Amino acid sequence: MSESRTTLLKNAGWIVTPEPPGKGQALYVINRLDADSVLIQGERIIWVGKRADVPSTADNTIDLDGRGLTPGLIDFHTHPVFSATREAEFDLRTRGASYAEIASAGGGILNSVKQVRAASEQELEDFSRPNLDYALASGTTTLEAKSGYGLNTETELKLLRVIRTLDQTHPLDLVPTFLGAHEYPQEYRQDHDGYIRLLIDEMLPAVVEQELAQACDIFCETGVFSVEEARQILTKAKDLGLQVKLHADQLTPLGGSKLAVELDALSTDHIEFIDDEAVEMLAGSNTVAGLLPVAAHFLRMSEDPPVRAMIDKGVVCALATDFNPGSAMCESMQMAMHLAAIRFRVSSDESLWMATAGSARALRMNDRGAIFPGMLADLVAWNAASPEILSYHFGVNLAGLVFKRGELVARDGKVLR
Repeated sequence: MSESRTTLLKNAGWIVTPEPPGKGQALYVINRLDADSVLIQGERIIWVGKRADVPSTADNTIDLDGRGLTPGLIDFHTHPVFSATREAEFDLRTRGASYAEIASAGGGILNSVKQVRAASEQELEDFSRPNLDYALASGTTTLEAKSGYGLNTETELKLLRVIRTLDQTHPLDLVPTFLGAHEYPQEYRQDHDGYIRLLIDEMLPAVVEQELAQACDIFCETGVFSVEEARQILTKAKDLGLQVKLHADQLTPLGGSKLAVELDALSTDHIEFIDDEAVEMLAGSNTVAGLLPVAAHFLRMSEDPPVRAMIDKGVVCALATDFNPGSAMCESMQMAMHLAAIRFRVSSDESLWMATAGSARALRMNDRGAIFPGMLADLVAWNAASPEILSYHFGVNLAGLVFKRGELVARDGKVLR
């Protein structure tokens, strides 16, 4: 869009915006604006108010026809690039097989690794694009995208190149994360030290040299990467200039969340088994508590994160889908918001805040996740009579119009090409 071209969105039935987190700022606040219109110039919002008070004539006007307006949803934790689904494993899980049993039988992450290693970049791009389309049409306007299904230098770099291509050619903003420490590949199952050396001495330097990622993630969990191994790998990543984040305390209370705070990580994610000490540490830190209710639902987790305790302590929480083929085959942030309300007992305001301002904080992006002048014009006009309906009415796509950087990019579930 031209930097000078203006677009007026008029006749919103309601407009709500999160109050972004800040020092001394109350968290989880959703403001109901006394406004029905938004004026956009180029990629940015320049005015919010009543249509009768619009400061200038717009080049283009779009009638929202009573739809409600929120910021675009931000999915801060996904694994969106793979080459095949894993519904056979899902069927095994419904018959009682555990995550560990499926993995030991050749399923799980290593199943996707085998498939991705054999796929071309074009095949990965073609397979992934429709999933991104669905996410966008459902109201997601920014999506973090991890590698992690390569587990060797060649394939991890291939995945990150595909993410870069998709970011350049798809309306969604994709935020790339290197996840070479997702699991130990088959060829290093008996040589963990060798794989850690490969990550530190070869993979991470290549990722940074080729400018393929903004952050480095790791699966810090019993049976995968220990806290000390995670510290070693993530410290190297930070030394190379990458942000860091962790999958932590998902299956056992290993202590990865404490490491996340120690390293000033962007977020510590899953955290079903986080302990009280780690919650206290998070409350005094910049690290976000990453909540992934879709995966918890999919895996039938017996424990949930202590979300209410974290909210009461002043921890910034964020919501994501954890979209991936093995434990969260769901691109919809609307479903994440609903499941957060059901499993974690958060309010509709809290779930919307976590899916916008909280997730923007988890990516340390301060130009999106709210509606006020200067912010990116990433917006969703909802077919909903009130914002509370977004968490309440599930199993359908309520996103009527989706705007990305000021452009109308999806309408009624269809991406506009």
